[in-house]
Amino acid sequence: MAAVEITSDLVKTLRNFLRVKNESADTEIQALAEACLLHLEIAGVYITDLADPLAVQAVKLYCKAHFGYDSDTERFEQAYSSLRDSMALCGDYVKGGGDDG
Repeated sequence: MAAVEITSDLVKTLRNFLRVKNESADTEIQALAEACLLHLEIAGVYITDLADPLAVQAVKLYCKAHFGYDSDTERFEQAYSSLRDSMALCGDYVKGGGDDG
């Protein structure tokens, strides 16, 4: 399981990004955010701080690609994949690269 916690503030940020007006979708949004972090780990990207702007952007793009029936789903999936791959290659998000050991 991903090591960082999805906070209510992040869920609120994601809800606004997804243009969801009420809190009824918060459980689904949180589940998507958790799935994103696990998907990033599969790709070799380990997020240790969700204050990192690239990490937040990756979660936003993942959620936008997988939430609802937006006509631009493929565009958001491609943007997420490109960001994920760049993060995996840059070396800043590797396991053991920080205080993880």
